[in-house]
Amino acid sequence: MVNRQEYKAVMDISPEYDQPFFTEAEGGFDRSWEYCKTLKGKSADILMRMYTLSDGRRCGIVMVDGMVDKATVERSVVLASRRLAEQSGLNKFSEGDDLLQQFGSTEFSVQKSLSAAYISALTGDVMLIIEGLDYGYTFGYRKIQSRSVSESPNEGSVQGPHEAFTENLRTNTGLLRRRISDPNMVIEHLKVGSRSHTSVALCYIRGLTNPELYRAVKERIDAISIDIINDSGELAQLLEETPGNIFPQTDGSERPDTVASELCSGRIAIIVNGSPHVLLLPTTLSRLMRVNEDDYQRWSYAAFIKVLRWAALALAAVAPAAYVAIISYHPGLLPTDLLLISASNRANVPFTAVFEVLIMEFSLELLREAGIRMPRSIGTSLSIVGGLIIGDAAINAGLVSPLLIIIISLSTLANLTIPSYAFASSMRLIKYMLILLSAVLGLLGLTAGIIIWTAMMVRTRSFGVDFTAPFSPLWRRGLWNGLLELPMKYRARRPRYLDPMDSIRMGKQNG
Repeated sequence: MVNRQEYKAVMDISPEYDQPFFTEAEGGFDRSWEYCKTLKGKSADILMRMYTLSDGRRCGIVMVDGMVDKATVERSVVLASRRLAEQSGLNKFSEGDDLLQQFGSTEFSVQKSLSAAYISALTGDVMLIIEGLDYGYTFGYRKIQSRSVSESPNEGSVQGPHEAFTENLRTNTGLLRRRISDPNMVIEHLKVGSRSHTSVALCYIRGLTNPELYRAVKERIDAISIDIINDSGELAQLLEETPGNIFPQTDGSERPDTVASELCSGRIAIIVNGSPHVLLLPTTLSRLMRVNEDDYQRWSYAAFIKVLRWAALALAAVAPAAYVAIISYHPGLLPTDLLLISASNRANVPFTAVFEVLIMEFSLELLREAGIRMPRSIGTSLSIVGGLIIGDAAINAGLVSPLLIIIISLSTLANLTIPSYAFASSMRLIKYMLILLSAVLGLLGLTAGIIIWTAMMVRTRSFGVDFTAPFSPLWRRGLWNGLLELPMKYRARRPRYLDPMDSIRMGKQNG
């Protein structure tokens, strides 16, 4: 029988818990050091080193192997502590002053809480305890291996920057700060996760971003109570107003230029340490249907591509359902030649139209998922070759008609044209809803499904902003730019539905 008491938690992880440094009357350095050893337990990666200073006092450092530069710690922290002890300076230095220069670290803080200092060490800092002091220090000597800045594998572009965010928070904030050198841009650091203590950066621009939006986002982040956050996708779900809604209520990007542009529009960006995907909020339908590359191209071509995307959105959702409705209930709507071709192709098909569609759709879903989960070197080939083989075999076996293969292929390509992966995934669910309604009620069911789809989007809100803005409620100035892509000189104002403090983004306008 295992004694469960031997494996009980050594530290309370609730936000209210706080263990200050022990005073001399409470045992001082020895008690604080023993507390750290208790927290360390059997963890081999947590390093604890004790040194004796020139004045006879002891000092101890706590760090995590693999997250700090041990050589720099030995050279900077220990030697600086001994040098300050010789100068009798350890008692007079406080936060700031010469400690920054003496210890050679720009990330430095005085810690009154022993538990907070230890947690800071677990995130990559170096914790320093000195005998005779009822407080400690933490220094930033992080040396965490991370992926270098490279091109985004998920947001490719022909024109524009090709660099993308990485999994390192500090690298990502640097990429963002390099594009916006405005002193009004604030990068506020928060901690989320009672066990992971994941660093989160809340980015916004003072004097531009709606303060009510900032307050709402900050309150929701502060209200999150979870043990670990691994990716921004988890945080996005915790921030949603209506978790049951199938449409995304946050947007995101892996490209610094996109995030910088949206910050200057009045949105808020959230960067999660360990995730290259930066959240953008609030989001709207028009935002999910555009990419930053639209700004880099001639407005005429960008407008054409945007119309193509809107057409693809309708095609991705409606085409398979329309096939089911027309073939099952309204074949007379087809031209005579097309009706004869369809009838001859379906003469030997043993399934109804709805089962035809569902068989092919589920087959493509399996191929899509297999292509994602397989190693990248063979995943793409598997998806392409698998689709060709399954489609050809299904036609030769008489299980589906060639017309359906064309419609399913066009619908799949149209879905891939949608810029936002999250929104494209939502549209796949809408597609299945429309297929089932069309199978039951024909074109009446398809019409009812489109009305339900529209109503769901109209009811969706993202941090107080209507998902369908600027179409509903109507904003005339932003309507055409939402549907098309107007020349730059006609986009002088920021989106009104974001209610920015500064509505002018280019030039001067009266009124």
